[in-house]
Amino acid sequence: MSRSKFGLLAIVLVFVVFVPQVFGHAPLAPGNNESLATATVVPDATKSWAIYSELHEGGEAQYYRFDISEGQRIHVSLLKSPSTEDKGFVPSFVLMGPKLASPGALPTYVQVPEGVGTLVVEGKTPAQATYEAFSPSAFYQLADVELDAPSSGTYYVVVFEPSRGGHYGLAIGDRESFTLSEWTLAPLNFISIYQWEGESLPFIFAPLAVTLALGIALLLWNRRSGKNLQTPFQWIAGIAGLLFLASSFTIFSQILFASTRMPIGLEVIITIVFASVSLILGFSAIRLSMRKIIAVRTRLTLLIVGVLALFAWSGFIAGPIIAVIASMLPHTQATGTSK
Repeated sequence: MSRSKFGLLAIVLVFVVFVPQVFGHAPLAPGNNESLATATVVPDATKSWAIYSELHEGGEAQYYRFDISEGQRIHVSLLKSPSTEDKGFVPSFVLMGPKLASPGALPTYVQVPEGVGTLVVEGKTPAQATYEAFSPSAFYQLADVELDAPSSGTYYVVVFEPSRGGHYGLAIGDRESFTLSEWTLAPLNFISIYQWEGESLPFIFAPLAVTLALGIALLLWNRRSGKNLQTPFQWIAGIAGLLFLASSFTIFSQILFASTRMPIGLEVIITIVFASVSLILGFSAIRLSMRKIIAVRTRLTLLIVGVLALFAWSGFIAGPIIAVIASMLPHTQATGTSK
């Protein structure tokens, strides 16, 4: 078995063995939700959702609403960014719904619908941040509550902080389930998570920029030296490979950045697996771009690489797309022998 085929087989095995074990949340955009009437609707509170948002100032509350049946599990976790900007920011939340009760006091600015009980969960900053292998990213878990819904009906989660604003995250539900678009568009959501953590866009995209700059320079040098990369297929496949490599280097840079904020345990293995998949895909695409004859099997292999990359979050979505396009380009070949 050739090295490229072995690499692709390894990727398939990774998806079969590791991906079902990865813990993660489907993204949900909060919108303008600063009142009960404009509360963000959580479509299915048993599904695992992640919301990254911001309280703009002290004395502000943001509202989320979901419907659930009696006996179904309610799970809500409140997080905050590890950024130094949010060091003194410690929000709390209140769960509101039928037959709930808590001795905790609510601020007067928090709106409460008629006929519901309240469960106040105060936020407390732990000594150490938590590493999220799925993103990868870091956060402080401030508060968490799990209970079976005491009655069927509409429930609300309200996040508030009396004294100041800051970046918070809300995890609702624990059933891991993703639509096709939620899974494949994850790389775009990761960028917003990194910004939520306090990273700048230049910092986030630095590995991509460096990889593309050095890689394209090398491709140009190869072309001027008469070494392959004479056809549109070869050029586009080579650039797709660079995008896959850039994904891997971005993941490793995020691991290093997270390690400056907390000790990282064995969960980092999951992240390294995803980074390694991107490395394999990148070298596979570049190797295919170096073929002197663009045979049908070469095109088919590149098509498979592009599809795998889309589901492996490799290439910033653009990489998989242009790999698939390259595999269908008009048949133009240089001289040489097929491999």
